[in-house]
Amino acid sequence: MQQLQPLSTGQQEFSVIRTQGRVYVDKTMFIHKLLLQSSIFFFLSRARRFGKSLFINTLKELFLGKKELFEGLYIYDKIQWETFPVLHFDFSNMGFKDIGLTQAIDNRLNDIAASYGVVLQKQGIGLKFAELMAMLHEKTGKQAVILIDEYDKPITDVLEVGNNAKAHEHRSILRGFYGVVKGSSAHIRLFFMTGISRFSKLSLFSDLNNLTDLTYFSDFHDICGYTQEELETNFAPHLQNVADYQGISLEELLQQVKRWYNGYSWNGRSRVYNPYSVLRFLDAKEFRNYWFDSGTPKFLIEMLKSRMVYDISETQVTMAEADNFDIDNLSLETLLFQTGYLTVKEIDEFKIYTLAYPNLEVEESMTQYILAAYANRHGSAATAINIARAVKKNDMAMVIQAVNSLFASIPYQLFDQHRERYFHAIIFLAFKLCGFYIQSEVSVAAGRIDAVMHYENRIYVFEFKLNDSAENALQQIRQKGYYNAYRNQGKEIYLLGIGFDGQTRTVADWKMEQIG
Repeated sequence: MQQLQPLSTGQQEFSVIRTQGRVYVDKTMFIHKLLLQSSIFFFLSRARRFGKSLFINTLKELFLGKKELFEGLYIYDKIQWETFPVLHFDFSNMGFKDIGLTQAIDNRLNDIAASYGVVLQKQGIGLKFAELMAMLHEKTGKQAVILIDEYDKPITDVLEVGNNAKAHEHRSILRGFYGVVKGSSAHIRLFFMTGISRFSKLSLFSDLNNLTDLTYFSDFHDICGYTQEELETNFAPHLQNVADYQGISLEELLQQVKRWYNGYSWNGRSRVYNPYSVLRFLDAKEFRNYWFDSGTPKFLIEMLKSRMVYDISETQVTMAEADNFDIDNLSLETLLFQTGYLTVKEIDEFKIYTLAYPNLEVEESMTQYILAAYANRHGSAATAINIARAVKKNDMAMVIQAVNSLFASIPYQLFDQHRERYFHAIIFLAFKLCGFYIQSEVSVAAGRIDAVMHYENRIYVFEFKLNDSAENALQQIRQKGYYNAYRNQGKEIYLLGIGFDGQTRTVADWKMEQIG
């Protein structure tokens, strides 16, 4: 059996990947592009575990002059190799939760200063930061390279636990820290910052208005993540190994990998793979929800539940709405997009963004977590399997039985507050988790259909009634001709009326008939 080159799963240190001979997807072309830009101040937003830290670390080694690490890579013979002082701040491991944000930044500034043999005299993190840049420039004769990773973590971490006051405090501290950068530009060779949330609405950088935001730049779209070509070129032996293990062709495997882990886009045209999921998949040789399970979005799930939002795909927003990160008025669309649970499906001529799930991994996992939250129980996936089996046999009685088992777990307080919409949510999420194509509140010429589900050669048209009969629900479908839009498709059409009982919180009555 062929010895496979080690993967870089979970490894963010460029030097380790290169010295240990691990697979490295060459992104140094983008560093070369950066160096050709007129700007020296850059910002990049990408979802978690998307390769931001590895890119920052690659920049660090390049500006430290570690030429030997780059042999064989794109940039190796494209630049004049020099050594610069590097100031690297990674807010994911600075310990601000334990010692406070100001102290954590102060400690990091002192550590960097000590590593270069200088002693800072100023007080306050902003003044010390400016002093450090100036002193290093004077001592080395080279401008400093400023690399900031996870810049927004001190804000997003406290927002996730509902501590808005602490978020405001941290924003004020960071504003004071970053505020000295523009005034120190004479001492800076390059400033590169990454994070998940977009800086523009955080008011962190009112004094740093010359940042070039690469988030939506087409030329830098693939700076993180793997393109289809990069996947097939860099991981060819690993992919063949998995195909052999699963007993399928390489072509079939590639189709499945694409369906599971591809799909992320910031321009609606180019698509990249989640690198974390790809690497974990190639290691385990099994399709699973790797990226999603590495950081369950409890905060987002609770927000969706509290706002009674359950169908989040195919959301249309403007760019301003997608970027509207406001501490005091958090937008669901902003959070879902910036955190990677939704991505840009397309952008129309009016610059309206359609956001959708990027791939099966995210869609399946998100649906499962939302359903568990709405149904107030774990193990909803098992119920969904029962529903899927019943739909396959067109056994609606079995479907209703499974759905009622989910309804039984809903606390009466939640149901009394949202009533019929809660029933809609549970049924929609249960069918979606089965992998069925289901649409909620579908607008047609005659009105709005509660739900439409497609399965193989069948189309189901649903009408829900609270404290009313299934017959009345069916009668509404017939009278308004909701099913007419689906005629002439060569498929069987079933009308399904469902009557919910508000007191018992169950499906008390249902009827189904087929249109001839």
